[in-house]
Amino acid sequence: MKIRDYQLEAKEKTLQYFYEHRNIGDNPLVVMPTGTGKSVVIAYTVKEILEKWGNQRIMVITHVQELVEQNFKKFKQLWPYAPAGVYSAGLNKKETFAPITFASIGSVAKKAHLFKHIDLILVDEAHLISLEDTVMYQKFFAAIRIANPFMRIVGYTATDWRTGQGKLTEQYMKRNGTVVEPLFTGYAINLSTPECFS
Repeated sequence: MKIRDYQLEAKEKTLQYFYEHRNIGDNPLVVMPTGTGKSVVIAYTVKEILEKWGNQRIMVITHVQELVEQNFKKFKQLWPYAPAGVYSAGLNKKETFAPITFASIGSVAKKAHLFKHIDLILVDEAHLISLEDTVMYQKFFAAIRIANPFMRIVGYTATDWRTGQGKLTEQYMKRNGTVVEPLFTGYAINLSTPECFS
């Protein structure tokens, strides 16, 4: 599986972000237009992280089984013998043994105890994550942080905007005046402008 120049840049900028931003709460956002191969970037990023730091436990999470399956197949195409499993009720798979797990948030939201120590979570379609504490993503992140407070998150999305919240990298004010800090603190890369592909 070949990687295009802009996909390689997205992978490299993600790793660079972690080198340059070492604080616990620094989580990068990767913005790539629909159809530009987020699953390829995710695959290459996960492979390189596990090859360089073999003791990492990684999860790739999204909201629908079709994307779980797509991301997993793309990853196995790149690395056929990768130590990876799938946890998705819709795909009838509940594998927890591997260092890398591809999962649907609906299936793992209340199952954080099965995964124990997770170092990195990559979220496909990250603009769907609400900042409200009561949603599945936030509950899952909070449960994982109990076992590993140093856990980091990378968000992949075609848009850095969430309706009713605003930019994913900016503070959000609730109706009661409470200010909520963003989950994603900066951009690893933003390829949403046309000149990025010219």
